[in-house]
Amino acid sequence: MSQRQSVPLRELHHSNQNQIDAVKELEQLFCLDRPTLLKIVESFQRELVAGLADDRSSDLNMIPTYVTGYPTGNEKGTYLALEIAGMDIYACQVKLKGDAGKLAINQYQYKIPQDLATGDDFAVLIDYVVECISDFLMRVGTQDLFIYPMAVSFGFAIKQTRLDSGRILSLGYGLSYPNGVGVDIVELMHERIRLKGLPIKIVATANDSVCTLLAHAYQHPTTRLGIVHSLGTNCAYYEPVKNVTKLRDQSIQKNVDIIMNTEWCNFGSSRRTLPCTWFDRKLARESINPQFHVFEKMTTGIFLGELVRNILIYLVDRDILFGGESSETLNTAHSFDTSYMYVCEADDSDTLEDTRIVLEDMLGLSKTTVGDREVVKKVCELIGTRAAVLVGAAIAAIVQHMASRGIGMNEEGYAICEYKKHTLLFIIY
Repeated sequence: MSQRQSVPLRELHHSNQNQIDAVKELEQLFCLDRPTLLKIVESFQRELVAGLADDRSSDLNMIPTYVTGYPTGNEKGTYLALEIAGMDIYACQVKLKGDAGKLAINQYQYKIPQDLATGDDFAVLIDYVVECISDFLMRVGTQDLFIYPMAVSFGFAIKQTRLDSGRILSLGYGLSYPNGVGVDIVELMHERIRLKGLPIKIVATANDSVCTLLAHAYQHPTTRLGIVHSLGTNCAYYEPVKNVTKLRDQSIQKNVDIIMNTEWCNFGSSRRTLPCTWFDRKLARESINPQFHVFEKMTTGIFLGELVRNILIYLVDRDILFGGESSETLNTAHSFDTSYMYVCEADDSDTLEDTRIVLEDMLGLSKTTVGDREVVKKVCELIGTRAAVLVGAAIAAIVQHMASRGIGMNEEGYAICEYKKHTLLFIIY
């Protein structure tokens, strides 16, 4: 795929020629031009359509969620919800009040202990989750002889077979339980809930992007697309059931729309659609799931800082940065936190003092020049910009797919999308 230099070098006032040449080299690798982005959009759309047809031809899992229909904002009732997101567990009591989407939430957060992040028995982790549910019920109070319906949101891929049933395809976000893959997660949770004697029945399971879409749609009923993009990334949107050809043999109404969980984190994993550099391949090779989630590794918070760190080490080894000297911290995997990128990119001081603090105080480098800091800032900008345009290309692909089929369009031809906590308004021409 063609790429081009597109980031100007005028900010490198203090860098030497070797550093300027190195930045030019990196720009050739990481700057994506318009033709390349259009090819990515086209590739994504092909993968999307292929994923609607079967589970073998696409990097996108395109998982039917069995969630149909649209919130109106008039629904009422009190419900329990549980979300497992990374190493965090959120237990919620949600009171839907109707009246154009009014609601109240009573929420408590729990942390998964580090010693439970990995293990040989996945049930041990689920037992901890059930303990959190038990603690939350004590906090909010329960009624005798009443079984509480609960919906559960998981931040990892689940192949659903019904609204309340699904098997784990893969774990993520630092969790490693080999015997967890393939487990019917709702069945296992019900088993452990019964052992604990809790008055809970799980009536629905959904991915976090599906929950994002539904939660926003309750207050903004025109919403048709939800995106989660933070430590990981995913997207869910509405698709007519009649277009999901791999559901033809199942007893589900064909004249309704269903929310599809794209699992777009895996886009590019076949190595036929995304312009990966050797830095990307190195990062993927050293990750816990080398063959999967390529799009996620090029765009999200878990990996962007590590990608920057690998580039900085590469430049150190070429005697281009820091006088060829590294530090024990910089040599440690994932020591360059993604949050450092934000600090360096936002640093507009003459001497890039905030960048110096990151490099010298946080990463333990003995001495850095202003020229060094300019290069580091530029590397952060390159990696951050590429991530942003790749996510933008993926969004554009789905919105164009929806627009071409009239999905989610209002009278003015707009598609309303939820991205994190902000509404995006796409105008379709």
